[in-house]
Order: sequence, then C-alpha cells, then structure tokens
Amino acid sequence: MVKFDIPDISKDLPMSMTMAAFWAVAWYIAVELNIRLFYLFRHRKGLYFWSCALCTWGLILHPLAIMLADFMVIKDPRVSVPLIYLSWWLMTIPFSLVMYSRLNLIMSSHKYILRGVLCMIIFTTLCVSIPSMVLGPWSQQPTPSGIRLASIYSIWLRIENATWFVQETIISLIYIIYTYKHLKDLPLFSSYSSSTIAGSKQVMHHLIATNIIIIVLDIALMSIVYAGLFYLGGSFKPAVYGVKLRIEFSILNRLVEMEEALGWDWENSGIRHGEMSETMFYYVSYRQGHSP
Repeated sequence: MVKFDIPDISKDLPMSMTMAAFWAVAWYIAVELNIRLFYLFRHRKGLYFWSCALCTWGLILHPLAIMLADFMVIKDPRVSVPLIYLSWWLMTIPFSLVMYSRLNLIMSSHKYILRGVLCMIIFTTLCVSIPSMVLGPWSQQPTPSGIRLASIYSIWLRIENATWFVQETIISLIYIIYTYKHLKDLPLFSSYSSSTIAGSKQVMHHLIATNIIIIVLDIALMSIVYAGLFYLGGSFKPAVYGVKLRIEFSILNRLVEMEEALGWDWENSGIRHGEMSETMFYYVSYRQGHSP
C-alpha cells in the first residue's frame, strides 16, 4: 500500500462495486476449493494439499483485510496494514509452492530443475516478500521516516510485482516446455491405443493452454499495478490468484486422468515417496474408491 494521491473509495460507487465483484470471485473460488480439498483428500498432508489450503485462506483473508482498511472499518494503520501484508503473504507464497508441487508429476526425473525452482521460490520469499512485509507497513506510518520511506517503497513495490511475475512465468514456461516434450514422445508409445494417445494429447494441450492463461492473467495484473490503479489493482489481485489456483486444481485433475489413461500404476510406482507424491497417491486412491 503506497501512498498514492487517491480519492476516498467510499465516495466512488462504481469502483467500490468493481472491487466487491473481484472480492466475490476470490471468495467463491476459495470456498469451493476448501470444500473440494477437505472432501477429496482424506489424508490431509503433503506440500500440495497444505499449499492449496493456505492459499485459499489467503484468498479469503486478503480481500477482507483490504476492505476493512479501505472502508475505514479498522482506522488504525498499525493494525490494518500488517493484516493486509500478512494475508498477502498467505496468498502468494503458497501459490508458488502449488505451482512447484505439480511440476513433480510432469518432470519428476529432473530433480536438478525441481531443486532450482524450489531455490528460486525460497530466494523470492526471503529477499522480496520479507522486505515487502517490513517496508510496506513502515512506509504507512505517519512519521518522518515513514514519509521518506513511502517513495522508496513505491519503487520497491514495482520490483516486487515484477519479481513475482518473472518467477511464476518461469515455472509456467518450464511446464509448457516439458508438456510439449511429452506430446512429442506420445506417438512412440505404440503399446497404447490411438484413442488413449489422442486423449492424452488433448489433456496436454489443455495443460499448455491453462499455463498460457496464467501468464496472461499475470500480465493483466502487472499492467494494472504499473498503471497506478491503486484500488483496482488491490482488489484484482485476489481474483487473479483465485482464478489461477482454480486452474491449478483443474490441471491436477487432468494430469491424474492422463496418467490413469496411460496405465500408471499408482500403488506400485513409488508414488508414496515425497510429500507431493504422497498427496497425489491419497488423491488418486480416493478417486479409485479404495483406501491406501
């Protein structure tokens, strides 16, 4: 929250209604995914499960914190601003871990790339997120140091948004590249029927398309932030993350369908090894109607 010269949002009915619409999208998706998560995953453990759960809770809390601050329900910035940044952290970092987690299904043999992606997320968390959570609330304080810091933080905010955009774009591009490689390799598996291969190709085309949508949503969010549309950007971000998380969940479903169509032996494939794999095993076990 940088100190832009902006009007009182309570007097801007069209913008208030637009913000409410975006918040409604985020809340609807968050509630739906919470129900799906706790219904589908009988064994509630693993990186994927808890990353999804935390992100959905962030989708609920972040718009709520913004609403309480922007409409002066909580008037003390020492309370409202930290709430906004803590809920922002709860929404963004777990989402990156969700993206990292499902990479395991498509490129589990490329451990060095997976390790590099995880290191990138850790670096972004430590070097970008934590400074933002410190500088942001400090820059909002009505003190001489807070006023001086506001201009610095306005620059840092753009760097932060660009960093998150680059990180999520890199993960999506890795996913697209390796999905395309799988597409090229599918005709080599002559043991599968033509309908199975065609269905798997359809799934992979869907996965590529959804990752492109994720990149487009990030570009739209970046454009709004860099245009200085303060209220619109703050309310649009939870909606974007909600849609992206919903897309991620659909990607999981399609991946499981593809692996099942190709005859993946979930029980005897070592799928229990690792947090992400264990979560996938429990999810697929539920779908197949038996308990592990």
